[in-house]
Amino acid sequence: MFKTDQPIESSKDDILGRASFAEALGDAILSYKEKDSIVIGLFGAWGSGKTSIINMALEHIELSSKDNSDDETPIVVRFNPWNYSDQNQLITQFFRELSIVLKRHDYAKVAKKLGKWLEKYAKNFEPPVPEPLARIFFNILKSIGSTLKLWGENTENDLDTIKTQINKLLIKQNHKIIVVIDDIDRLNNTEIRQIFQLVKSLGDFKNTIYLLAFDKKVVINALKKVQEGSGSDYLEKVVQIPFEVPPIFKYEVEHLLLNELNKLIKDVPENKWDQGYWLDIYSSGFKDFFRNIRDVTRYLNTLRFSFEMVKDEVNIVDFLAITAIQVFIPEVYYGIRENKSLFTGVYSILGYDKTDVTKKEDKNSCDKIISREKVLPPEVLKDLLKKLFPKLESIYGNLNYETGWLGKWRRDCRICSPDKFDIFFRLSLPQGEISQGEIERILSLGSNSESFAEALLNLEDGRLSRFLELLEDYARSATDIPDENIEPIITALMDIGDLFPDDNSGFFGTDSPIKLLRLFYQLSHRFESYDERFSIFKRAIEKSTRSLYTIVHEISIQVQQHAKYGSKATAMPEEVLTVNLKQLEELKKLACDKIQSWAKDGKLAKDKHLAYILLKWKEWGQEEVNNFVNDMIKNDEGLIDFITSFLSKTTSYSSSDHIEKIHWRIDESIENFVDLKEIEQRIRKIFHSPDFAQLEDRKKLAIETFLNAIDGKI
Repeated sequence: MFKTDQPIESSKDDILGRASFAEALGDAILSYKEKDSIVIGLFGAWGSGKTSIINMALEHIELSSKDNSDDETPIVVRFNPWNYSDQNQLITQFFRELSIVLKRHDYAKVAKKLGKWLEKYAKNFEPPVPEPLARIFFNILKSIGSTLKLWGENTENDLDTIKTQINKLLIKQNHKIIVVIDDIDRLNNTEIRQIFQLVKSLGDFKNTIYLLAFDKKVVINALKKVQEGSGSDYLEKVVQIPFEVPPIFKYEVEHLLLNELNKLIKDVPENKWDQGYWLDIYSSGFKDFFRNIRDVTRYLNTLRFSFEMVKDEVNIVDFLAITAIQVFIPEVYYGIRENKSLFTGVYSILGYDKTDVTKKEDKNSCDKIISREKVLPPEVLKDLLKKLFPKLESIYGNLNYETGWLGKWRRDCRICSPDKFDIFFRLSLPQGEISQGEIERILSLGSNSESFAEALLNLEDGRLSRFLELLEDYARSATDIPDENIEPIITALMDIGDLFPDDNSGFFGTDSPIKLLRLFYQLSHRFESYDERFSIFKRAIEKSTRSLYTIVHEISIQVQQHAKYGSKATAMPEEVLTVNLKQLEELKKLACDKIQSWAKDGKLAKDKHLAYILLKWKEWGQEEVNNFVNDMIKNDEGLIDFITSFLSKTTSYSSSDHIEKIHWRIDESIENFVDLKEIEQRIRKIFHSPDFAQLEDRKKLAIETFLNAIDGKI
């Protein structure tokens, strides 16, 4: 069960013994019988439990007042000032919230009448929409406290008159109005001062009790910066009754932590739990991470998330420790995760002199990682890491572990075992992976094809390939990719598809072109009609300037759907087709026009997918392909580029040694464009020329492979 970092609502949830203090605070509020306004301060640092104490105090007030008559029941108003940014908005909303509470049906008539007067009072703090010049004057006057009467044109609604009337009504009724303002220290300096001005001057009504909760040091520093004089002196003038939140003792935090850990590991077999090792880790820095209840909650939430998944595969004590490092000093956690060889295993006893040099280098690396965070003193953190990773004992001292320890660490599933180390980080983001946040950020750019394309091209090659793979998970979701973003995304992918890295995915992987085909299909088929799909692809092809192969490849697949030029006897079912036959012919024409354009400006001859594009150009009945090839091979440079484009690689494995063997060949489809005998002599001449040695390796390989094929060597 995960616990949110939220305050408790009731004393029955109190695990720190704060209920008695909260009751005392509630009693102090209830015991105040005077008519004059009073301000009570509840001081405590961030995470000290102020809001929980307020909730328990108000609960006690409600229980203690349940036997009161309706016209004597305290009225509680909780005001959240951080919801408002403008000074007059903050003041106006305060009085409006107060009026809303007072007008509730279960309060006395006097209180309801008060609510109406408070509405009038609130209106004095929000100016009518002023003209630009008037707004300038308003802002100037507001800053020196003159706002109060600037807009008071109606003497009936004059602030003093209204406030007097409010106080008369408050004196007549028996309700105590308890106004709670929490987390004042979250506000900026100016807003903090405004809250105290509100309480001290504007809201000091009869029969009102203010309960203000904040970090005293933060507020004093804020007041000191925005006004003359001592912030402490000013605070003392406003807060008449101060309460300090009782400190949470270290042993209370530890007691809570250990109780929760006991619940978590209660089902762990005894043989999987080393109590001595745990006490060693606990006293060597682990316990120093936990300063307050929020630290315990943060840690336990992270631990609960992953513990059940890996508890059978890891050393429990090590996992508790590395999770604490992950939560409280994440930069050190990343340093450990990214330097497996530095932290795991042992030093070899061979090559003693070299080992000393290595240890010195490793010590420098460890020091840099340890210095990334200041939560623990460096020596304390170093001691903890030496317990987790015994190899560090060798780096920082003379204690050396022999290789025989590796088997024990592996059996104990220790994090210091090279074989077990990665399991501890399985739930963390692997290097080269894409975080959920980054995926969502890129998808949010889907309405703009240029921004989407730029974001993809900014990913490193491996992460780009991974993103294309993950994108399939979102392609069918209208929540993640709205219908209106489909066309911009397809347009972007079609424009930059040729710029994606060539994946070497092996037999079972999927390369970038195949991933793109799958994405085009999944995204376009979110629309049911051929017309919508056709329009998307038509516009995407027309807009594309950076890719040609991606276009040709996609149209080729759509041609196969209709069993055109292929071996299939019949076309695929209609629901599988992307466009109808007429639309397909138009898309083919657009693709051929694009090929023709690239041929004219010289880009086609240098395209790494030249052979494939030429084959499709010819297959689609375009006679221009022959003219293009003849022109291209007129010079030696063009001829070399031409045959290189038909160079292909195959791999095989022998049954005896399982070693991969690579075979190169010139694809036989080259004969669709040239007579090999006619170009053979030119290729041999190039091979024997002095310029051959200056060619790129792939071009030399293509020439050699071509001649070996002609000579029957392959």
